[in-house]
Amino acid sequence: MRVKNKTTVRAILVYIVLTFGLQMFLYACANSYNRLNDEKITPASLIVNDGNAELKILDKSYNFSFRVISPENKAYFIAYLFTPDELRGGLLLFL
Repeated sequence: MRVKNKTTVRAILVYIVLTFGLQMFLYACANSYNRLNDEKITPASLIVNDGNAELKILDKSYNFSFRVISPENKAYFIAYLFTPDELRGGLLLFL
């Protein structure tokens, strides 16, 4: 029983350290200033337009298309069935 408690506590501590480490990295990027310019660096942004999404993370851009899972497509029904309720609710709010 004592070994399970140690393992659980270690897993929780690792999770907390990783979560706060990522949060502090993004916070440091958001508050950093260029030495030659007062422009802030944006760590991440998401722009959603007509079935397309553009995700920018530290000056790298990724484009995603939502046309594959449009209601007219056959894959939409399968994706709808296998998607958890929480994710479906979040998607309905944002899309």
